[in-house]
Amino acid sequence: MTCALAGCAGDGKGLDENGRPEGESTGTLQPTFQSIQANVFTPVCTACHAGAAAPLGLRLDEGASYALLVNAPSVEVPELRRVQPGNPNASYLIQKLEGTAARGGRMPLNQPALPPETIAVIRQWITDGAPNSTSAGGGGGGSKTRFELVTLTAVSPARDETVPAPVRDIVVVSDVQLDASLLQSNLIQLRASGGDGNFDSGNEVSVPVDATVRSDLPTVLSITPRAPLAADSYELRISGTEPVALADMQARPIDGDGDGVPGGDFVLRFTVEMTR
Repeated sequence: MTCALAGCAGDGKGLDENGRPEGESTGTLQPTFQSIQANVFTPVCTACHAGAAAPLGLRLDEGASYALLVNAPSVEVPELRRVQPGNPNASYLIQKLEGTAARGGRMPLNQPALPPETIAVIRQWITDGAPNSTSAGGGGGGSKTRFELVTLTAVSPARDETVPAPVRDIVVVSDVQLDASLLQSNLIQLRASGGDGNFDSGNEVSVPVDATVRSDLPTVLSITPRAPLAADSYELRISGTEPVALADMQARPIDGDGDGVPGGDFVLRFTVEMTR
């Protein structure tokens, strides 16, 4: 999915010389994801790129942006990643910011261009491998004790959210590094409700999906239906229950049901509606 910075429309009023809203300052921009989020994505981009209606599914609000940028395919030019770690020239985000992309306009759209110095900092972060400086999981869970839990969070779509069709992928993040080899087991299932919005009526339809890992620390999962999802209600279920359970690198199963105890299935329900 992708565009790369905002599909934002605006007249540029109220922005300072750095392209940020006047009166908003979060310190000197550094080549870290946390600093870029605070100084660029949040104040400049989230006017458009937030929530279910974010253009081309690209949410740049805190908590979602990393998973939807790094190693995520661009919707406009699918052969390019929004952010290709280590390669800013091949990153669609940079092409959109610099106005060199093959499709669409420079971002932020209809607003002042970001200063070259700001883009240079974003370039440096990508050159450095686009690490997630805000991740709580750190080095794959090695710093977590055996009493702490492995949790999953739905990024896009969010839980119980209604999103416009088509939906090309579902993004779920972990707080630590997961054992990706377990994805070969049949522990991820997606079902359509069959049109009635219920999942116990007997008319549910299984939807084939492929699961890939976009990044490891912590793990970002992209769950891709083999065809874009049509209008209906959907249930994604990731097993946290033995004998086939998703677990971290220390074999600790996820706390899928959020009851504070390892185990239980992670369930995400959302609705896809036709775009009018």
